[in-house]
Amino acid sequence: MYGKINSALALLLAGSAFITQSVVESKLVFAHYMVGSVDPQTTHAQQDIDGAINVGFDAFALNVGNPGADWAKSTVQQLFDYASDKSFKLFFSFDFYGNGDINQHQALFSQFKDHPAHLKYNDLPVVSSYSGGNLGPDTWRNFKSTNNVYLIPNPEADGNYYNNPAGFFQSWGDAIDGVFSWETAWPETSERPLNVSSERDAAVKSAADAAGKAYVMGLSSLQYKHCCGDSWYRGGETNLPERMEQILSVSPEFTEVITWNDAGESHYIGPCWAEGLTEEILQYGNSDTMPHDGWQPLIASFIDAFKAGATDVGAMKPRGGNFAGALWYRGVLTSCNGDKPRGSGAAVDAVNYAVVLPADSNGLSVRVSSGGQVLATHPVHGGLNYNSVVGMTTGAQKIELIDGSGQVIASANGAVDVTNEPTNGFCNYNYYVAGLQ
Repeated sequence: MYGKINSALALLLAGSAFITQSVVESKLVFAHYMVGSVDPQTTHAQQDIDGAINVGFDAFALNVGNPGADWAKSTVQQLFDYASDKSFKLFFSFDFYGNGDINQHQALFSQFKDHPAHLKYNDLPVVSSYSGGNLGPDTWRNFKSTNNVYLIPNPEADGNYYNNPAGFFQSWGDAIDGVFSWETAWPETSERPLNVSSERDAAVKSAADAAGKAYVMGLSSLQYKHCCGDSWYRGGETNLPERMEQILSVSPEFTEVITWNDAGESHYIGPCWAEGLTEEILQYGNSDTMPHDGWQPLIASFIDAFKAGATDVGAMKPRGGNFAGALWYRGVLTSCNGDKPRGSGAAVDAVNYAVVLPADSNGLSVRVSSGGQVLATHPVHGGLNYNSVVGMTTGAQKIELIDGSGQVIASANGAVDVTNEPTNGFCNYNYYVAGLQ
């Protein structure tokens, strides 16, 4: 629910999963990576991998929508070349919205399946997908047997997937090794505020457990798109920390962060290289004027807890410091008079934050300010604390971590003031993110 705070004093469970070329029975965290045009004369591919390693990711799930394109092959080659001597791995997530021909995806996969940088699980190369449920189990069964892979596709289009999970696994069981749920990472598109739910995740995972299959759960911040003839918004607000809480509770085998670099849907947490994006996308989603890397320390803390087997956000702790956190907000109020996306009614004029503190923290608070006025002051404790503070106004946005005497220990300051004016005729529902420093 908006406005709730979550905190606990539990210690972080010890342990971590070290990934090698072939991984067996360990919790892994992937980042969904949109394969666009990456200039080979730059170090952009290398920066992506180095950045993902620093956060704690085990692999990129390479979303390839055009597997036959020279630019796609070039980007994939750059990534595999750089990862060849690293513990960080790569695997393909066939994008069937971009290209519905599994044979074309298979052709690209076949070029890299034996590469030392390709992720293996149980000694088999991993393959996933974005969509693909409409192919049916027979097509996937044939693909799996032909290519001898560890297969964790996204078959949500199958009518039984959410409506009758047990029936789904009866039909699909021998065709797959697990499943990846995409749509559960956010609330449904709505014209009123909704919170993300893990109810469908829990139902599918229970059926997957009964069938002896793995489950991949998605972690994301929001969806906002304003291009290509369409525009929509899915919250949003505290979706990211709420989802962390849900994933630790459900405890799937794998987590996939959506996404590393999808500027088109605004849920990127890493760089968005301009050479692979259209001007239409860059005007509302880019990492130069609207960077989202301020979320990375929070995600790093989550990854550490997830890999250690924690089941509660109270077990999260900052990595290598006394705090980790971020502030995020939209740059326009909901009263913005311009072109708005479908689902804009779900948005709230709120300053959102999440802060992770060591287990022994006490006497600390987060002070939230908007437009030069203090909106709220909340006590915070060890573990993950988060809140969506309504009442955001135009002007500067800020959070401060303060001690019992009111002394500021750290702060996060929004780089851009909130206005009530559209840009180029539309109201941008993407977030500005600032890390706690």
